[in-house]
Amino acid sequence: MKKYISLFLCAFMAFAACQPVGPDPDEQEVYQGIKASVEMSSSDPIPAEGGSLVVTVNDSPAFTVSLPKTATWLSCSQSDNVLTFTASANKSAVLRYARVSIIDADLKIAITNFEVIQSGTEKEAVRKKFSVSPDSIEAKADDTQATINVNSEVVWKAVSNNTAFTVSPAQGSGDGTITVSFPANTTDQVVTAEVTVSTDDADAVASSFTVSIKQAASNAGKPAVKPAPGTVLAEWLFDTDQVDALKEGGIESVSAEDDNAPGNVGNPYVPSNVSGNGRLEYYNGSDKSSVPTSKRKRRIGERGEPCIYCCWEGDWFTWTAELDAPLAAGTKFKLNFVLRPSSEQCMKYWKCEYLDGDKWVELETISLDFHKDAEGTAEDPKQINCFINETATLSADTPRAQFRFTCTQNAQCGDGSPLSAINTKYVLRFAGKWSNASEENKYLQVPENPRIVVVE
Repeated sequence: MKKYISLFLCAFMAFAACQPVGPDPDEQEVYQGIKASVEMSSSDPIPAEGGSLVVTVNDSPAFTVSLPKTATWLSCSQSDNVLTFTASANKSAVLRYARVSIIDADLKIAITNFEVIQSGTEKEAVRKKFSVSPDSIEAKADDTQATINVNSEVVWKAVSNNTAFTVSPAQGSGDGTITVSFPANTTDQVVTAEVTVSTDDADAVASSFTVSIKQAASNAGKPAVKPAPGTVLAEWLFDTDQVDALKEGGIESVSAEDDNAPGNVGNPYVPSNVSGNGRLEYYNGSDKSSVPTSKRKRRIGERGEPCIYCCWEGDWFTWTAELDAPLAAGTKFKLNFVLRPSSEQCMKYWKCEYLDGDKWVELETISLDFHKDAEGTAEDPKQINCFINETATLSADTPRAQFRFTCTQNAQCGDGSPLSAINTKYVLRFAGKWSNASEENKYLQVPENPRIVVVE
């Protein structure tokens, strides 16, 4: 009996059915062969070192075997309906396979197919995590410590190339924090050091990291100066185009998994990107061990606004302008900036102080607001820009112009009621000139940049 009846194959049946006049059903072809089945000697892949797999083809007409041209590593011998596949050694770490087809010898049609698989030689190497942050540290002249965060699954050691900069601990295993101690810089020269953190573990993703430390020159001993009124000591621009520039101080270099964030790891800060040598810094002064590490962070928002998460009583931030010489007694200067809470749970009360000689002088406590039931419109916005203007008058020569704001109590800015636990969703923003502000949120724009300027 023939396996086909006329010139039309069944693949054309659907096409023919769509024509205005179809062929006589009695004239259509029907494939009369049998779909073969296979039985393998093993369901496991052929070992990486090489080996054989026996396949028995059942319920099949006369057939041939087709191997992919790319499967040069695999050969096949046939005895009746029994096939023996032999694989050469696989030196790759990746498994490999070949799709084998059993072909009807008469019709040249595939009647079944299957895969021959061979294991790889060795498992892919699993690299162990090992990194440090930040990449560099900018220290003030009177700073005496800095910290480096180690994110690790290996044993590591730390070495300083400057004997005046000591590291503790000098070695460790797993995650850890290295404290770098050094004397205050009383010279008029910048002091530098490099701390190299390395591992001998061959499975680590890297072998070593070097953190550069630059300690500013001291202005002690220099004649104090009284800049002219109107002199801008430091100025910041917070907008979309400045996002990358504002990250240069390492404010986002602290890993979200770092247990000290938002702490003082590496002394991250937001640099004054318009003029002067200034920095905005946030310090962790409270226990946040109960807060998921991924929620404790500082970052620069997409519009360039510095953001603080999980503020709590005892935390503080500073605005600083460094000069080449001390500021003279009698100098009067002011700071203006804007704070904007993202929700009613943000901290409401912040005590303001300024550095006068070597003492902190208290000015006032500022209060943030949030309209819980507002519509978020220009007439009654939920997120309210809190414009802050503080003025300091020095009674003694002072190394820098500096203001400090400390959270005084765990009261929410919505209605002043106390909070018993940190809300991980609220954000405190240092608002700025949004370069991409839309018309509907134009009321959130800030007309002036944050700056420290001499009054008299």
